[in-house]
Amino acid sequence: MEGSSHLRTLTLENLVLHLLSPRTPSPLLFLLPEEPQPLHRELSQKFLLEGFATLLPETFDPETLRSLFSSILELLKREKVFYSSLWLWGEGEGALLALRLALEYPSEVTGLVLDSFHAQAREALKELFPSLRKPYLLFHPQLAEDFPFTQMERMFTLSPGQAKKLLLVPGMRRGEVLHKSMDLYVQTVTEFINPRAGRFFRKSKISH
Repeated sequence: MEGSSHLRTLTLENLVLHLLSPRTPSPLLFLLPEEPQPLHRELSQKFLLEGFATLLPETFDPETLRSLFSSILELLKREKVFYSSLWLWGEGEGALLALRLALEYPSEVTGLVLDSFHAQAREALKELFPSLRKPYLLFHPQLAEDFPFTQMERMFTLSPGQAKKLLLVPGMRRGEVLHKSMDLYVQTVTEFINPRAGRFFRKSKISH
């Protein structure tokens, strides 16, 4: 990373967004964690090392983010933030928001990375997944006792898209993988997105 020149803070109404980007157009990951933490700033930096731009809201308010999504895209254009494709990464409630946004903005969103849906999202997923044809990578923690993997697997089969992948995260509870295996996590996401973003395979810059 070449220092603070990569980091910009954008504001829209009361929404503060942190943009971390390479100097050339690259895939942009809009990060939607349900509880933004310093951990997610670190995640942004890891993705930068892999040649991804990231956009991270300072706070998570699903209704505000959903209502302002088109305005956020316009803001990126006004600020001359150029990216080659837009991917939404969501965790927990953020995963459900990412899924809704992908269906509401099909021409703007290229694909999804979805992590740890809550059990309360099951009914919504039954309604939304049958319309999802975009590429997506879905992580599900093995120790999410309120949402067994077999149930998530059934939800996964509802989406008709072909470029999709479901990964069981062994021995983990919701949110633990970023604390315990962030490098491997980033590598997995990178290897999923790169070929679908038209990028040739590059040796990972992350040290393990």
